[in-house]
Amino acid sequence: MKLGGSHSPFRACSEPEDPAIERSAFTEWDAGSGLVTRRSRRPALLVSSTSWTEFEQLTLDGHNLPSLVCVITGSADLGVCLHTSSSGLDLPMKVVDMFGCCLPVCAVNFKCLHELVKHDENGLVFEDSEELAAQLQMLFSNFPDPAGKLHQFRKNLQESEQLRWDESWVQTVLPLVTDIPLGQRLKPHDPCCPPCSCFPESQGKPFR
Repeated sequence: MKLGGSHSPFRACSEPEDPAIERSAFTEWDAGSGLVTRRSRRPALLVSSTSWTEFEQLTLDGHNLPSLVCVITGSADLGVCLHTSSSGLDLPMKVVDMFGCCLPVCAVNFKCLHELVKHDENGLVFEDSEELAAQLQMLFSNFPDPAGKLHQFRKNLQESEQLRWDESWVQTVLPLVTDIPLGQRLKPHDPCCPPCSCFPESQGKPFR
């Protein structure tokens, strides 16, 4: 409602007949009951956590597509992640945040992304802008569609058992650590454990 006052894409095209109802492009609020509902004939809202440059053009063309409002952050119907990893080892925390609020994601593919984004289960993975455009056209066809993939992805996220950090650590990391004998956990020539000669000032003296 507040965004509609300063940003026209969030503003309702028509005012409700009931003065107790406030309307935005996406929702209606009943001042009497305090109930907020999504409008059946609303535009789709797409959120991306990174800005797009003039070189990252995206063109959608097709039938049965709704009006589409794109924002950088906030509550949405679909998230887009353009994060890539040079090491291939780190996962995008922005997707973790989106999944935390059961928001399906389209994410650009890289080495370990499959550990987080399950293609066609909690989102979609794409290789380039053409594939992303095709995915958006498919996901937003006949929007909002209770039988569509967006709804199914969100349902899968809601029903999935999300592990807490400590639970995940106990299941994933702890077995690796406890399987290593104590004497082999740190070797003198391991890169992570430099020889004492690297610290001559500490030889024979306790660390302060």
